[in-house]
Amino acid sequence: ASPPTPPPLVVVEDSPTTTLQVRLADGSRTTVRANKSHTLEALHAHIASLTPGVAFSLRAGFPPKRLGELGRTLEEAGLLNEAITQSKE
Repeated sequence: ASPPTPPPLVVVEDSPTTTLQVRLADGSRTTVRANKSHTLEALHAHIASLTPGVAFSLRAGFPPKRLGELGRTLEEAGLLNEAITQSKE
C-alpha cells in the first residue's frame, strides 16, 4: 500500500503567509503562497502535484542545500520568502 497522501496546500487567510519562488526541474518557475506553519512535507507534496511522475528533492539557500526534516514548518526551516529549486533525483 502506498503512504497516505498529505492534504493539499490550503492557505488559511487569517494566519501569517509567505510567498516562495519555485524553479521546477523543467526550468519553469512558479510562485507558491503558503502559511508559515505549513510543513516542508506539504510543500513537497504540492510541488509533486505540479510535476507528476518526477522523483525530486527540494533545495534552497546559497550554496543550495537539500531540504530535509520534512516535519519542520517553513518558518522553522528559515524558508520565508525564499527561492526553492526542484532537483531531479
